[in-house]
Amino acid sequence: MTMTTTNTTVIVVGGPAGTGKTTQGELISKHFQCPFIEGDALHPQENVDKMSQGIPLTDEDRWGWLKQLSQVSSSKAHELENTTKIAVVSCSILKKKYRDFIKENSVDPLIKFRFVFLYTTFEELMSRVENRKGHYMKSDMVKSQYDIMEIPHNGELLQNGGDAITVDTSGKSPEQIFKEIIDTDNILSKN
Repeated sequence: MTMTTTNTTVIVVGGPAGTGKTTQGELISKHFQCPFIEGDALHPQENVDKMSQGIPLTDEDRWGWLKQLSQVSSSKAHELENTTKIAVVSCSILKKKYRDFIKENSVDPLIKFRFVFLYTTFEELMSRVENRKGHYMKSDMVKSQYDIMEIPHNGELLQNGGDAITVDTSGKSPEQIFKEIIDTDNILSKN
């Protein structure tokens, strides 16, 4: 693999369960005509088993998954057949240290990471997760994610020279959220 330029970008769409990470990740991927990686699919079986039993993941449970997610998504952005040089991946990215870890574990230090952090009220998250079918994340896990959530702010924000944008998804349709992501800030801007 050859080294890239800073034109190669991974957009990580995150937030707690129920904020619409997968939906928005797919919409962004379609918009940029680039690969989308479902971050949950990269969890090792031990993590899936734990979450299926309603046991919150610890930081130690997450490190291997976050490294895999960083390397898979940055490799996808790097692929020769990916002429956009963009990849989109969904991941909860609940803490700043997780976002930093993802950047540090890329297959190429020149790949630019952008974070789209989705959030809403605890009540809305609970309602959304309770209505999902066939997903291992149960409503009792939402509280643990909500409690550790660190919404990017200050220097982490794109408008302040950082690499993140935040979107409050409360009461908004997927289309409205997508429009806000694409219109509010240029997620691919050079910082």
